[in-house]
Amino acid sequence: MIDDSRVQGFERELEADKILGSADDNGKLMYLIQWKGTDAVDMVSASEANAKYPQIVIRFYEDRITWKRTKIKP
Repeated sequence: MIDDSRVQGFERELEADKILGSADDNGKLMYLIQWKGTDAVDMVSASEANAKYPQIVIRFYEDRITWKRTKIKP
């Protein structure tokens, strides 16, 4: 593990635990990621998270998706 307080995101060489939230940074989607075994969190680009931890990104959206039932008219 790199011991430098300026290092952020995947440069920390930590494994992502979960995505806590998302934000738009000047048109670029970012995720707030919590790292396993630490309280540290970082904003990382969605494209980087999608490539390195696709299952964590999928779980983030699965946990937030809601389905609306509509009545079908006979």
